Amino acid sequence: MSVGKPMNSLDEKKLLEFLREYLPQITEHLTKTSGIRPSLEKQLLSLFDAFEKSFLTNDPVHVDQILENWIGQYTEAEMPQIVLDLTSWLRSIETACIAVIREYSSELGVGDKNLSFTTSEWFFYAQERLIRLGFRKYIDQQTKAATEIQAMLEKLDRSKSNFISIAAHELKTPLTIIEGYSMMLNDLLTENDHLRLYSPYIEGIQKGTERLKQTIQDMIDVSLIDSRMLLLTFQPCLLNRLIETVVKEMKKKSADRNLLIQWRPISGINEMIYLDEVRLAQALRNVIENAIKYTPDGGRVSIYGRKLSGFIEILVEDTGIGVDPEDQPFIFEKFSQLGQVLLHSTGKSKFKGGGAGLGLPIAKGILEAHGGTIWMESEGYDEVRCPGSIFHLMIPIYTEPPKASAQIFSAQQTRNNQSLANG
Repeated sequence: MSVGKPMNSLDEKKLLEFLREYLPQITEHLTKTSGIRPSLEKQLLSLFDAFEKSFLTNDPVHVDQILENWIGQYTEAEMPQIVLDLTSWLRSIETACIAVIREYSSELGVGDKNLSFTTSEWFFYAQERLIRLGFRKYIDQQTKAATEIQAMLEKLDRSKSNFISIAAHELKTPLTIIEGYSMMLNDLLTENDHLRLYSPYIEGIQKGTERLKQTIQDMIDVSLIDSRMLLLTFQPCLLNRLIETVVKEMKKKSADRNLLIQWRPISGINEMIYLDEVRLAQALRNVIENAIKYTPDGGRVSIYGRKLSGFIEILVEDTGIGVDPEDQPFIFEKFSQLGQVLLHSTGKSKFKGGGAGLGLPIAKGILEAHGGTIWMESEGYDEVRCPGSIFHLMIPIYTEPPKASAQIFSAQQTRNNQSLANG
């Protein structure tokens, strides 16, 4: 029976009265322990009263209250199993009631088949309400727990970002001292011919210092991105010229790798557009450097693009080792590293070269600060077949400086860009 369906005032009221009268027999079917029967009879009496009130008033609140009392003594973590146990318990009560009805149905003067069917409707309804109440309680608890975990993760992430920022700034001071003294030593060696044999050592110090300096700057940049404090200076720029400059720089850095780095100017963008030239060059440099890093010697990296409605799309395509689909969502996460890090070479432009795993996250942050986005596609990872990867960089076309001339972290814009990417 469902709420909203009126009770049969003759049969069902008579049935409820019968069940109340034969509570001892019902509880005897449920348990052979006489010590707990009085308590059990009290619970069953409350359940039968709730059935009557709920169906007479067309309001499930009376049955709900009984069921909530049953599940209220358990924790939310236990709820899935408790719901199953209590549902089984309701079926046991139903079985006991039907057994008593069949045994004493002649005293009711009504066929036991109809009464058994009516009883089954009641208990089916109670089981359905129990499942709803139990799992709602469980879902509420899980939602609360998830919210608390999310808050903890956000706090932890802020702590990590703060640590990165503090560590980067703390490292800058001794690095500046090392850099200054190495320059002084280099001047001293230049002025004294008999000391020039030490020049390679100074050059080694300076190269290491420069790489450490770049790593520290990347740490500062990623902390700025995380804290939404990456400010952009929008200036008019010829995008093809900017890309060409970056490509020439990357060619020099990878000159010893026997890589073919191709650049095809984007047609239809001869006009000036507004963007942060320094930051966009940094983002493009990071993406191309990543392509070089994971493309074996003798491979190819192609940079090209096209003009879309409101956007310019730059594509960086390589013939590298590719990325497995399950790893692709993580390559834009800071400090992410694919493969065995200990096997990476030390040079950033070498094949599978080292790095802190900040280049692509910084590129993503810079593009999103412009109001654009970045994503990649690859068939998968294979160092023999080299399926390659394609990175898509979406840059909005601004014909005048955006308002506030600062970062544009727009959730709606990012969603629109992602829709464009997926389309």
